[in-house]
Amino acid sequence: MKFLSALALTLSLAGWLPTVANAGAQSAVSADDAHLAVSSGAFVIDVREPAQFSLGRLPGAASLPASAAKQSLADLAMSLSQAGIDSSRTILIVGEAGDANAQALWQQLAQVATGRVLWLVGGVTEWQLRGHALTSLSTPRAKVPQFLTVQIAEPLTSRMAGSRVRSSAALERNFESKVALGPY
Repeated sequence: MKFLSALALTLSLAGWLPTVANAGAQSAVSADDAHLAVSSGAFVIDVREPAQFSLGRLPGAASLPASAAKQSLADLAMSLSQAGIDSSRTILIVGEAGDANAQALWQQLAQVATGRVLWLVGGVTEWQLRGHALTSLSTPRAKVPQFLTVQIAEPLTSRMAGSRVRSSAALERNFESKVALGPY
């Protein structure tokens, strides 16, 4: 079962599976799923205090202030740009276990990011309990220009396959010719 969830996360990160139907798909994930996302190249945003961040962080993590979720879109775009985070790719938000600041940033980024937005619900604690290592190495990144805007999800409509191919006029002509010929 663990293999199937890891496979599903890998396929959804690669764009092969459908995701949540809002702007940037958002998911609350476990440490193992977060580890898979990080190893697949997800950007990591850590909202813990700078002192905690300097003691140990997920590989490749960038530090954003806990108040990042309360920033205007322009300020959030500037913060992401400065940290080298590309909002069109998968982003993993991490803090302490059940961190309200991490959750708030996760929800805000899901409205404006075009990539997937994940939240490690158990935070750094769950990461360590699952046996994943923290690092103290910093990962310098180049600035990434950002322009964030609230995405409006299109309502899902279901149609029959090929409904656009067939026009009602063509169906009516077909029906009329069969009526004129009589029963088979």
